[in-house]
Amino acid sequence: MAQSRGAPTPGGWLSRHPKASLAAAIALGLAVTVALRVGPPPAQGLTPTPVVLAVLNDPGSPTLGDPSADVTVVVFTDYQCPICRGKDGALEAARRADPHVRVVYKDWPIFGEASRNAARVALAAQLQGRYGAAHRALMTTHRRLDGAAVREVVAAAGVDLQRLDSDLAAHDAAIDAQLKRHAFEAWSLGIEGTPAYLIGPNLYRGGMGGPPLLRAISKARKQPWRPT
Repeated sequence: MAQSRGAPTPGGWLSRHPKASLAAAIALGLAVTVALRVGPPPAQGLTPTPVVLAVLNDPGSPTLGDPSADVTVVVFTDYQCPICRGKDGALEAARRADPHVRVVYKDWPIFGEASRNAARVALAAQLQGRYGAAHRALMTTHRRLDGAAVREVVAAAGVDLQRLDSDLAAHDAAIDAQLKRHAFEAWSLGIEGTPAYLIGPNLYRGGMGGPPLLRAISKARKQPWRPT
């Protein structure tokens, strides 16, 4: 519908009142932030198709927790993803508080070369049994994740750098193949970014921690996998 000649347009009014425009933008940003923080992301129920089983049973994916745990949490994550960093502690706390939860980590470096280097270092640390320590250190450091910083951060967490360099060289192709598998697994599940969680049969896209995460774990415990 054409607008009357004399009627003021919203854009025109805001352009003449820049302070009001700024206030409107701030209000919109706050509204979006609140909306994103309220409640967990919606769950998508999955069935144990060959694709899903491949994600769950990838032997190269680092795993922490009891192998016989009754709830598995698979997390797709990136060391430079701010939401991943903000929610990682909650996931670790949930695992430590509940001995019947295991976490499968899918390093998926989508934030550039620094993310890729950090992910390679973490996977190499797995070969000396230090993935958990390296992962936590990389997630909690306040340093920029350039090459030197990554090495110093994981070394402070107890990773043997001489062994790390040896494993990076000896297992270069295998580490790259593992990262490619993680990327393919994310794509096969329809995941578009980090973080994302497969908790039992439920897929959640977006950050989750605190009570929503605990409720998702409790929900998964009550939901056996549906047959295909």
